[in-house]
This record gives sequence, structure tokens and C-alpha cells, in this order.
Amino acid sequence: MTERSPHLRPPRRKERPARTAHRKASPQRLLLLLVAVLAALVAPLATAAPGSAATGTQSAVGSQDCNSSRIRLELLNPTTSATTFTVTWSGYGSWTPSVAAGDRTDLFFTKTSGTAYSFHITTPQGLDTTVAGTLDCGTALGAQVSLDCPRNTDGSQPATHVLRMTLVNHSAAAQVFTVAWPGRSGSAWTRTLAAGASDATLLWTVPNGTPYSFTTTTASGFSRTESGAATCGLAAGTPGMNAQTLFSTTTPIEGLNRQSADGSTYETYTGTAASVRIPAMAVTNSGTVLAMADARVDGNSDLGGGTNNIQTVMRRSTDGGATWSTPKVVLHAPTTSEGYGDASLLVDRTAGPHGTVYLFDNYSPAPGVGYYGSAAGSNSATDTTAMHIRYITSTDDGLTWSAPVDLNPQVKSVSWAGMFASSGHGIQLASGRLVQPIVYREGGADHAADIYSDDHGATWHAGPAAATGVNESKVIQRGDGKVVQNLRSNSGGNRWYATAGDASPAGATDVASDFGPAWNSGLVDPGCNADEISYLKPTQVGSTGAPLTTPVTLASNNASASSRSELTVRVSQDDGASWPYQALVKSGDAGYSTLAVLGSGAAADLYEIGDTGGIVYSDFTLDWAKQDH
Repeated sequence: MTERSPHLRPPRRKERPARTAHRKASPQRLLLLLVAVLAALVAPLATAAPGSAATGTQSAVGSQDCNSSRIRLELLNPTTSATTFTVTWSGYGSWTPSVAAGDRTDLFFTKTSGTAYSFHITTPQGLDTTVAGTLDCGTALGAQVSLDCPRNTDGSQPATHVLRMTLVNHSAAAQVFTVAWPGRSGSAWTRTLAAGASDATLLWTVPNGTPYSFTTTTASGFSRTESGAATCGLAAGTPGMNAQTLFSTTTPIEGLNRQSADGSTYETYTGTAASVRIPAMAVTNSGTVLAMADARVDGNSDLGGGTNNIQTVMRRSTDGGATWSTPKVVLHAPTTSEGYGDASLLVDRTAGPHGTVYLFDNYSPAPGVGYYGSAAGSNSATDTTAMHIRYITSTDDGLTWSAPVDLNPQVKSVSWAGMFASSGHGIQLASGRLVQPIVYREGGADHAADIYSDDHGATWHAGPAAATGVNESKVIQRGDGKVVQNLRSNSGGNRWYATAGDASPAGATDVASDFGPAWNSGLVDPGCNADEISYLKPTQVGSTGAPLTTPVTLASNNASASSRSELTVRVSQDDGASWPYQALVKSGDAGYSTLAVLGSGAAADLYEIGDTGGIVYSDFTLDWAKQDH
């Protein structure tokens, strides 16, 4: 919701090698910090299976980050006592990072492709192992096929679709790609990509069902063959990723609110918005997909800016994202000088056959009263000097919605100035607890936290801060039950994590417990709202109806440290310890994004393209995301 402020502090951090520290660092730590800073501008995209070793419960994992040609060594300490890891790389040096109980730290080493590495790692508790391998970024290349699948206004498919080839170069050198389609006029085609670049300009408008066969090669030895039929849907033998724009500045929206001609009353109408931003998405128990966005009617300002005329618009799909309902406003204020925006969706899967869907929206009572324009001193539901978090609910897959409930009296401290719900989605934990991330401003700094409910939304409570100097975040429950916060840093560069319960007594792992210090995840990020989710279908629930846990997670964020571009989805199979699989969802400009898992097991990514480029829905198979098909 809010843009980065240069006056805010970075996240709370432990003093560790390869981290920014608040206190004076030793020369050894300054050396390691320099290594980390040189690598901080690039995403950790492993191109080979990571090497790992473990003795007892402590472990070390080695992986590759070929965007910056660096080696990443992750040191994990899931024990109940803090420890010191001793890491030795013969000929390069020795390092002794301290790792708190139940925590981890990462070391990064920028080297040229082809560098062999061998780390000897020990701890006082008995870990004694070696992690070795070779940094191989010579073929960190990709060739991905996708299909644009818009629908006609009546829901039918047009006779033709755009088949797209996206080329990716994560290697350290420029590459010339040759794409051949035997029998196709004009074949073959060449594209020259700079190091770290992508290209999505190869596209063909073809009749539905057209067979295709691509062979993509480079002089460096990369070769990939893709064949199938240009058919929408994600069945075997199709491209594996579909895309369609759900909201744009030319999309007619039903139910917009405006002042009547008499100048004293208001009426609804069908019209367009000058800007569409801020995606939110969820899948109900019965598989209905809900997609929401800000209809910023008069301009591209955040809540409180400009005229403040922002209304929340929704589309629904009951067939897994193939067709969608007409865009309609689901929440608007009584007047156009008040605004609702930055939607977040949360499904209570234990409540009814469809689950109860919570739509959290932020309410601005007047122009000028945005996040940074809010005042401390009150948590009244009628306060006009600060923003509010409100929610509405649906028990019929989003067909109808309740009246708004104002949460400020329950969750806002009077010492906080601005407060807002992070857009995208919240989660339900395996315990049944409902969790919605928030951001609040206190003492001149931004803090990420959560609000939660243990009684199906009857009451809500604010948990402790997860980190300071951060903005929007997402909550993930790991396979072992621990809860972590994936955080957007105000200082950009990388995303950060904090683990619930790290600073609390043993066994306290939930968002009501104190978080441990935030730490650098190594996932590159320019300072943009992104997402991470557990890979669970809506039907994968326990005996109480609450979601199960899994170590498989998906992440969606910009693979750039400096711009909102190169939207990438990543797959982890070890609770985010490593990310060996990645695929580029959108080459070039892309901003906020949010993920969901469909009833079919496919995944979906809803993302924005700037203020006026539209909001796009892409669904894809897990094989496509792993580039295994």
C-alpha cells in the first residue's frame, strides 16, 4: 500500500555475518558484510539440486544463486539452545556466525561460474560435516511457453489465442537464443539477451488447438524442446501456463458509487477507473476463486491521496479461473471523499460448506487521512483522524456480503498512528486460528504484526510486532508447525523473515508469541508487496476442517532489487530453506502479486502491472513452475 520512505529504519536484525547490524561491527564481520552487500541485489535462484548435510538436528545447506553468480550457505539450528557455527573454506578463510535457538543464518560468496567450493562446518553440539560442489551458472537459462487466454464478453473463447515464448538469461554473460518451430514461416528466430535479462517478444496468434513444437538453443550448450497444442486449460500437452487480464482501465465495473446530479445524494453506475491496483485472491472450500482489486476511480493515489475515491471491485470464477463474473463493486463508502482499498481475503475453512470468507479492507475517512496522514490518540470506530481496518464476510462463495465491521476498537493501540491490513490474503493455521497481517506506525517507524481470531471472527486481537522498518508481509505455517512472517523491507534489496515464538518460551510458535529478530531471507526484492504460500489445495484439511501443514511452498516476487519487474514464482520443498525451482511469470514491468492454490492442484498468481497496466490472472501447473514438463 505504501511506498518506501528513505527515513525509516531497516528491519530488526541480529548481529551476524553477512547481515547489516545496528552496532559497530568487527573487521571480520565487515568483510562478510561486504560479501553480502555485493550479492544483495540478486535473487537466490538455484539451478542445481542443493548440496546438504546434517548431523543430529543442526544442518547446513549449500545452494546456488546464478543471478549474481554466488554460493549460498544456510546454517540451521532448530535446537533449543543458541550455538556458534564454525565454517572453514580452505584457502579463503574461516567464519564463526552465532545462530539463536530455532533460527538460521545465511552466508553468501560471490564467485565466478565453475568455482569449486568445499565448506567444513562444525558446532559444539557435534555437527561435523562438509558441504561441497561447483558453482555452475553457465546454463542458467530458460525457455518457457505460455498462452494468453482472454474470454469474450459472453464467456466464450475467441477463435485464436496468443502463444508466447519467454526467454530467460540468469547467466553471468550475454546469450544468443535461437528458437526453431519446424514448418512455421519465418523459423528460426534469434534473440540476444544481456546477463540477467528476459525477453517475451516472441509470440504467435494461432487458432485454438494449433500444434506447436519449439527447440530453443544457445551456443553455450542450452537446449530445450517444448511441444503440445495451443489450447487453454492446463491439461497435459498444453503450454502449462495461461494468462488473462481481469481488470483494466477500460473494464466496465458495475456498482461504482458517484454523486447524483442533485449534488446531495449518491447513486450507483457502470463505469471505469483511472487506475486499477492492489490484487487480492482466495479460493473457497468449494473451489470458487475470488479476485479483488482497487478501483481507483479518479487517479492512482493510495488511500487518503487525491480525491480518496477508491472502491473495492471483485470478479468470481466457479470453473477454476477459466471464466469470470462481471466486475462488480463489493465495498464502497457512502461518499466519494471516503475510500476503501487494499483488500485482503481470508477463508475460515472450518465454518460451513463454503467456508466463511473475510474481506479485510482499509477505510480512509477523508482526503489526507492515509497511512502516513493518520494521527495517534484514538481507536474509536468513528475516529476521522486515522485509517481503519474493517471487514465484511460471505458464506456463499462471495455472492453476497455482510455489512462492514470496524476493528479499530479491538486491535488498534491508541499509541499507533497509521494502521492498515496488508493486501493479498491472510491464512488459517492448522489450529484453526485466523491470521491477517497488518502494518502500523508507532514512534516514527513502521512495524509489521498480525491480528488474529480464535472464535471464528467474533473477536480479534493484535499480536506483537514481527519486525520494524518493514511494510506489507505474509504469514506462512511451515511443515513443522512454526509460523514465519515474509516481510517487505523499507530499505529494499531483499525480503526478510521473522519466526514467531523465537523470543518466547519453548513451544510458543504462534503469532501471539514474541518474534525473534528478523533475518535476511536472500530472496531479492525491490521493496514491493509479494507473496509466499503453503502448497495446499482447499480440500487438504485435517479432522477439524483446518488446513494441514506442508514443507512445500510457493513464492511470488520481483526478481530485481531495483525495479518492480521480472515477476517470478519459486518452489521450495524444504520450508523455504532453499528455492531450487523458478519460472518467470511476467517479463518486464510487474508489481504487487498474490498467490493461491486451486482445487485442481494448479496454482494461480494475480498481479498488477503498474498503475494503469491492468491486473492479470495467471494459472499454471506445478510442473510448469518447476520447468519439469
